[in-house]
Amino acid sequence: RLRDPGASAAPMAVASVLNLVAVVDHVEAQMTEALIESMAGHQPSRSIIVTRTSGGEGIDAHIETRRQPPDGAGGVLVEQVRLTLRGPAAVRGVASAVEPLLRRDLPMFLWWPTAPAVGDEALEDLAEGAHRLITEAGRVGDACAAIDCLARWAEKGGPALTDLSWAALTSWRQLIAQLVEPDELERLKRGSVAIVGHTGDKMTVEALLVAGWLRETLGDQLMVEMHARPDVAEGGLASIELESTTGRRLSVELIPGRRSAAVTVSPPGTGVGRRIMPLPVPDRATLLAGELEMARRDLPFERALPFSREFATR
Repeated sequence: RLRDPGASAAPMAVASVLNLVAVVDHVEAQMTEALIESMAGHQPSRSIIVTRTSGGEGIDAHIETRRQPPDGAGGVLVEQVRLTLRGPAAVRGVASAVEPLLRRDLPMFLWWPTAPAVGDEALEDLAEGAHRLITEAGRVGDACAAIDCLARWAEKGGPALTDLSWAALTSWRQLIAQLVEPDELERLKRGSVAIVGHTGDKMTVEALLVAGWLRETLGDQLMVEMHARPDVAEGGLASIELESTTGRRLSVELIPGRRSAAVTVSPPGTGVGRRIMPLPVPDRATLLAGELEMARRDLPFERALPFSREFATR
C-alpha cells in the first residue's frame, strides 16, 4: 500500500542502495534505529538491527516500513527489521536469522559498534557475507586492546575493514597533508620526531591510529612520542607536533570547544607563523554515512594498524 502512489501522486521509487546490519545491545537499539532513519534520505537501506540476550530462547521480530516523508510526491521507503535473539540463537543463530532478510541485489554492510573481537562466533558468521565491516573500537575502555583487535582482524582478511575512530581523524590527516610540502615531506622521512598528544591520562584509539599513520607515512626514521593531555577532555586526539632534523617544526593543536585548530610553523632562522584553521568534528551519523559510501578496502588504515599496535604494546 505504501508503494501505491494513488491516482494523483507520482510513483515512489524504492531506492535502497545497501543492506545495513547493526548488532547492538538493548540500551542502544532505539538510538540506533533513529540514527539509521536519519540517513534514509541520503542512503536508503534495508536495515536489520539485532540485539542479543542470554535469557530465554527463540527470536522476537518487528518489521516496519513507511514512507518518508509521509505525504507529497516522491519519497523514500524506509525498511527496518528489529530482531531480538535469545539463548542459543544469540550466539550461533545470528547469521542464519539475518541472511534471509537481506536484499540479494544489494551489498551488505555490517556495523559492529565496538571492537571486533576475533573468535566472536556471531561476528565471524556475519562477516562471511559482509562486503564491509564498520567498527567503533574507540568505544572500548582499553585502547590498546581495541587496537590489537583491529590489527588481528585486518590480518585475518575477510570483508573490507574500517573504524569510525579512523574516520574521525580524516580532517587531521588532511590538514597535515595540506601543511607538509613535498620537500619538507622528504626531509621528515630522513629523520624526524612526532609528538602525539592524546586526550585524558590514558592513550586513546585515535592517538594510536594517527601515530601508526605517521609512522607508516614517514618511515622508520621517525621517532614517535605519546603525551597525555588531561587538559583536553574529548575527541581522543589533542595535538600533533612534527619536527625534522633541520629544526623545522609544525604543531597542530585542537582548540577545545571549537571546530578549529591552532597551527604553528617555525622555520629555522625566521619568526614563528601561527594561524587558526578549520578542523571539522563530524558527528556519529556523518561518520557512519561516509563509511557507507565506500566498498573498497581502506589501505592506509590497514597499513597503519601494525604500527599502531606496536605503539600500544610499548
